[in-house]
Amino acid sequence: MRDTDTFNREIFEIEQSSTICLYEINLRDKGEYLFHAGENGYHNEIIFNEKRYEYFPIKVEGFEMHGDGRLPRPKMTFSNHQGAISIRLNTFNDFINYKVTRIKTFIKYLDAKNFPNEVNPHADPDPDVSFSEDVFFVNEKTNENDKTIEFELVSLLELQNAQIPSRTMYSNYCGWQYRSNIGCKYKGKPIASAKNKKFLETGYDGPAIGSESYFEYENEEFAVKNEEGPAYDKWDISVTYSKGDVVSVSHFGSDEDIEPIDIYVCIKEDTRSNPEMDTERWVLDDCDKTLCGCRLRFSKESLESGGGIRGSSDEEHTELEKGLPFGGFPGIDPYEFK
Repeated sequence: MRDTDTFNREIFEIEQSSTICLYEINLRDKGEYLFHAGENGYHNEIIFNEKRYEYFPIKVEGFEMHGDGRLPRPKMTFSNHQGAISIRLNTFNDFINYKVTRIKTFIKYLDAKNFPNEVNPHADPDPDVSFSEDVFFVNEKTNENDKTIEFELVSLLELQNAQIPSRTMYSNYCGWQYRSNIGCKYKGKPIASAKNKKFLETGYDGPAIGSESYFEYENEEFAVKNEEGPAYDKWDISVTYSKGDVVSVSHFGSDEDIEPIDIYVCIKEDTRSNPEMDTERWVLDDCDKTLCGCRLRFSKESLESGGGIRGSSDEEHTELEKGLPFGGFPGIDPYEFK
């Protein structure tokens, strides 16, 4: 919690302490980048609130608020010497939608480890005596060359593709991300493709479900889960797969709640291709986002296909007992009072 009393006293001092800006890029589950721009020629590491901020040549501008109500769109330009930033862009999708925080604080209240003999001669270290944090998100990469890379930052209200409210209401379409930990939470076995073609001819058989399936699987149970670790092993380029094998493919650097791990089913023998690139030998377990797709997984009949598991528990979830976890709003369809 900010120490507003001490902060206000410092602001109104005749001779204020010098300030410094520190920057954080939140990499979600991959950690964070902490750095400072080397203000006043100081190019060493800075420790603030027990976090270590490395020196990195950057130029920032445009954080100031506008009097006409326009939201600021800061520019952040990084040195790209020897491709130091470019090498990170593929891993983190050009940092698009990643959170950037600017911390502006007084040098006077930095951690004691920044001073000789680890003794702060000016005041007791206090990370709460600082300005309000400026929080922005990377909107786009505006320039890249072998010397510099420039990003445009925006507030949360101006993020591309953001909506307020953030969820559009459809009566017959589920807006949840399939297999996500948020909303859908389906964790059962692979059931069907996005066109509702089933892997096995078992389970729910509704009007939008065809009779054709990808294969018969009689010798042993289909899609047996691992007892420990991920439900299905990650795809391995060195392994030859057979019809009926199941693998997982994760999206490196992404938030699994927003972009969950994909589950693929092999439908041909002697397969060594990449599931993401070969649609003839691999089929993605996916939902068509309709009530029919939901019933394929959560109706009572789906249990023989291995569906019905929702969330971290192995307890079966059925439409009959708990209803469908459908992310649409059927009740908004117009109807007549009688």
